[in-house]
Amino acid sequence: MNTIEILGVVTGIAAVYLLYKNNINTWPVGFINIVCFMWMFWKQKLYGDFIVQLIFLTTGIWGWANWNKSTLKIPDKLTNQKRAIWITLTILTTPFTTYYLKKYTDCSYPIAEATILTVSIFAQCLTALRKIENWYWWLIADLIMIIVYAKKELYITSIYAVLIFGIGILGILSWKKLLAKSK
Repeated sequence: MNTIEILGVVTGIAAVYLLYKNNINTWPVGFINIVCFMWMFWKQKLYGDFIVQLIFLTTGIWGWANWNKSTLKIPDKLTNQKRAIWITLTILTTPFTTYYLKKYTDCSYPIAEATILTVSIFAQCLTALRKIENWYWWLIADLIMIIVYAKKELYITSIYAVLIFGIGILGILSWKKLLAKSK
């Protein structure tokens, strides 16, 4: 256990809680979490997770800008057709990510990390678009993270993944209520 891991976990829980509350401050708090996790994942040779954090920085800026728009105050749902496209893209992208991590890194768990990487990227994009489906992608990533972090003896971060999984379930329920109120 170290200070960077603790700070990353605390700010990560805070960011997910703010997301659950549909609060725009999820983005700046999340940036602190991202920087902490970048450092920690690089040190642990969890390169898939490190790459996710780099992408989170970029999509976080985009998400923050999108959430600042007055037309995006309430979460929305994807149409069935768009949901099918997002699912298909996620499934088709994962083997390419796995190949890259296996071939070009000494990644600890390439298949698991590739899945976390791919699912998290799509989840972050759905979050930036304020789509309720983001929570389902996050839950998949969180479940895999719980296992990978425990295997790497990042126990605090594994517990963090358990906590954000729980908040994710609450997030689905909360966002569904917000969506129902808006209609």
